[in-house]
Amino acid sequence: MIEFDAVFYDGKTSARNAVRVRGYPHLSLRIAGAGIELDVPLAQVRVEPPVAGTHRILNLPGGAQLQTHDDASIRVLFPQSDRLETWVHGLESRWPYALAAVAVAAGFAWWCVVDGLPLAAELASAHVPTSIEAKLGDQALQSIDQAICGPTAIDAGKQAELRRSFAALTAGLGDGYAYRLEFRACKGMGPNAFALPGGAIVLTDDLVRLAENDAQITAVLAHEIGHVRHRHGLRLAIQAAGLAALIATLAGDAASITGLAVTLPTAILQSGYSRELEEEADSHAFQRLKEIGSSPKYLAQILARGFGSGISRFFS
Repeated sequence: MIEFDAVFYDGKTSARNAVRVRGYPHLSLRIAGAGIELDVPLAQVRVEPPVAGTHRILNLPGGAQLQTHDDASIRVLFPQSDRLETWVHGLESRWPYALAAVAVAAGFAWWCVVDGLPLAAELASAHVPTSIEAKLGDQALQSIDQAICGPTAIDAGKQAELRRSFAALTAGLGDGYAYRLEFRACKGMGPNAFALPGGAIVLTDDLVRLAENDAQITAVLAHEIGHVRHRHGLRLAIQAAGLAALIATLAGDAASITGLAVTLPTAILQSGYSRELEEEADSHAFQRLKEIGSSPKYLAQILARGFGSGISRFFS
């Protein structure tokens, strides 16, 4: 048996009650004081970790509590807790372990940013219906029109020619996307094209003027269709928005998902796609151009022309 003095709080009032505690190892605590007679099994007592210079705290059933300065008695009555605290203290006192823990945490954080979040974004994007994806793309285009781009100056005849080529390029894909070609004059963007989730592809006036022929433009559009089919824009938006977007996507929260339109223009126009995503889009472009009787050389030609003219890296 072990005895020690303590202060008892009943958990219902702020009253302090001096008590004498008798502890029976592996059995119970008997608490006695003015008007207090309690027997509490040790298994129902939760011991708070020790803090240097303060009393030990024992939490009892029903919100009651004991506080005592007799640390030695607590360690004898609750040896399991003592072993755990000793182990934790030992780890904390050994700087190599602390440095190793910091290194592991830093490595895990790096993996989350570099590999984990992109992988999670890829998995999450597969759960988004194409109808929601299209709504996201429409909202993103509205944001781009308000901040960056204006009406096109390309004449109607040229637009019609390019739309016919675009229709042939997208015919029979059967992927559920309603592809459409949008012409815009975008200051400061230069010769460029970019795909938005849901099938909208924006072609800038500067790129139309840069191209030597329609085949080169078609090659660029084939690359952008690859971005749509692989959901690269949606993945980039989810990745840029981070963990909250992942949770919203996996939970099927349509309102939160379409709210990604706020981050999507910045993610696409400033961050751009990774080399891996660009290569996926290139692979689709090469295959599709061959299927319609064109050649991947036209993509290389317009990229070569664009290197000194500000053409974007987004489909390079």
